[in-house]
Amino acid sequence: MRPYYLDPYTREFTARIVEAVPKDSGVALLLDESYFYPTSGGQEHDEGAIDGIPVTDVYEDNGQVYHFVERKPSNEVVACTIDWTRRFGNMQQHTGQHMLSAAFDTLFDVQTVSSRLGDYAGSIDLSRTPTESEIQEAVGAVNSVIEEDRPISVHFADQNDITKFNLRKPPKVDGTVRIVEVKGFDMSACGGTHCTHTSEVGTVITGNVERVKGALTRIEFYCGGRARRRYYELLSAARDASRLLSSGINDLPLAAARAVSQLQERDARLKALSERILEQLCEKLAAEIGRANPEMTVTDLSTLVQSTEELKFAASGVARKHVGSFIFYRVEQSTCFMNLNLQSDEGRATLLLNELRSVFGAKGGGRNGFYSLTFVAEQLPGVIESIKRSLSHA
Repeated sequence: MRPYYLDPYTREFTARIVEAVPKDSGVALLLDESYFYPTSGGQEHDEGAIDGIPVTDVYEDNGQVYHFVERKPSNEVVACTIDWTRRFGNMQQHTGQHMLSAAFDTLFDVQTVSSRLGDYAGSIDLSRTPTESEIQEAVGAVNSVIEEDRPISVHFADQNDITKFNLRKPPKVDGTVRIVEVKGFDMSACGGTHCTHTSEVGTVITGNVERVKGALTRIEFYCGGRARRRYYELLSAARDASRLLSSGINDLPLAAARAVSQLQERDARLKALSERILEQLCEKLAAEIGRANPEMTVTDLSTLVQSTEELKFAASGVARKHVGSFIFYRVEQSTCFMNLNLQSDEGRATLLLNELRSVFGAKGGGRNGFYSLTFVAEQLPGVIESIKRSLSHA
């Protein structure tokens, strides 16, 4: 049995190196006994040091726990130190996750399908989307249990005894099962490191809520010191936003809504103005093309339009005013955006597009003689030549 199953609080210990496996950028050490927790069950691995050499990864392979370091220690018996801030944060986070999942299950019959415990934030995937009031009630229930300082105990049960425990969900492993019990609140099979009293979790807060994997809903959460860190991050962001919007923090939603409304009105005015300018550009370009009256005109609009949307607007506008073949293009960094009005039968147009795709790597398409293409800018001369050659053969 691994020592951290019963004692997750040991931070320093000595051990003997049993095996040292060379790796590309270091060595993986197998110790005769270790309190380091390997990545498993959704919980991140411990970090720390072995004889002063940083431990950057701990993983399990064929039932053995390996500790990754950059070089092998010179001693066979080594002094091991666990990064306690990281370990205790993981303990708070894992215990808080059990309690949060139990609250949703008990209060609203919403099950946790999966969970993740990251270096900072954790998340649970729920079987349905809870309402905001349900989230607040679940978090409130968890924090009430934290304040009550309930004991958290560990039990071990084989397959014959497992039915004696009222587990929140069936265990995922066979054989002896480790059970973590939050007195009067939750009982779950788990191999992770946990606190021994609920008060050690500190507090639990939730963050983002999003839909994932179809019907599942992911809720972000933070516990203990990580919750305090997240609170101050959000407070700092709210203060910055309130200064930008000249608003008090409590009035931020109203101030933000007002700012968004003003931006939407401004964007609408700018769009209308841009469309009038583009219409004038279309008139000018159609007249110039009409006077030139060649088989194919090629016009660089890189300095006249600011986006692919404006390029397409100009091309479609001229196409409505002018019956003839023309190319409008815009180069942005190393990419060429092209709109092509092609007076040719569909069969020849299809052959041309296939050629542009295969020879020049062009992407895009269209129909009824109007096409939008994207390709590497250095291919522009070849693309134009292919289009002109296709028209001359029509």
